Amino acid sequence: MRFFYPNLTRPKKAAKHLSAVFPDILLSSVQRAVAVACGYRDWHELEISHAAAEPSILDEHLPEAAFRERAIALSRSLAAALNVQDGDVQAALPDMRLTGNRVFTRDDHEAIRTACWRAGPIPWQGGRHPGVIFRIKSKGFSKTEPHWWRKSRGGVGFIDHSTSNGACATFEAVVPRTRMADFVPRRLWLPYGWMDMKDGSRVLFSRDYLPLWRITDGKVERLKPTANMSAFRERQWFREGDGPWSYGPAREAAERMLVDYGVTALPQLVDVLPILIHDEHIDVKGAAKVLDGMRELT
Repeated sequence: MRFFYPNLTRPKKAAKHLSAVFPDILLSSVQRAVAVACGYRDWHELEISHAAAEPSILDEHLPEAAFRERAIALSRSLAAALNVQDGDVQAALPDMRLTGNRVFTRDDHEAIRTACWRAGPIPWQGGRHPGVIFRIKSKGFSKTEPHWWRKSRGGVGFIDHSTSNGACATFEAVVPRTRMADFVPRRLWLPYGWMDMKDGSRVLFSRDYLPLWRITDGKVERLKPTANMSAFRERQWFREGDGPWSYGPAREAAERMLVDYGVTALPQLVDVLPILIHDEHIDVKGAAKVLDGMRELT
């Protein structure tokens, strides 16, 4: 699909913003990636052909499904052209405003992220395979609670909202005929607590004590999950009450903090999921180190 614009203001600003997100990549390379994602051979063709037809419909005027499909295509195209992680491009899309001014919700980001996984490292396969979403028919488990099937030998390993290294017997794992919805485990994006740092910033951290976000004077920054967060004055946790940390009062308090800071995007940590799915021996912290290495190679 080719996007048409009344002028070059929007693609120019989008390329400038994306260049700031990836400062090691030349602006000319980013401009070419933007042009390709918009359906052109290169930036020159975009310059001479962008107004050859009526301007394309902006994101805010699209149905939800069409808007998300557009965002998925843009994330994957830009990431491939720049040789970067598509999750990092997805996080930058709302502020790029390449195809509109629509506000991305957290549900939008979750749907886009899981679709990118399905189009890449965790392709959908029917049946009982790593990467399938299943439920557990056993006492103590909800019949509607979803779990990601992790590669395992003997029994079934899984990751869900609360745990990254759960296990059940093979006969307890049920893959429904009607496919269960993909999801991003709260373990990988929901803050477990926060640290007030010596420099005056605040860092929200995950259940595995890995950094998610830094808040500095109202500015929100996605953090590498391997970043050193030792320089803090105090550390606090969301009150759990009598329930698990990812449900009930603790979850509600964590989500309120995200809303208060205007955070709807997903942190870098969520992209450890494909690594966890394919390696039964690795934990979240180990997967974070692998993910960091992948970013250095791209």
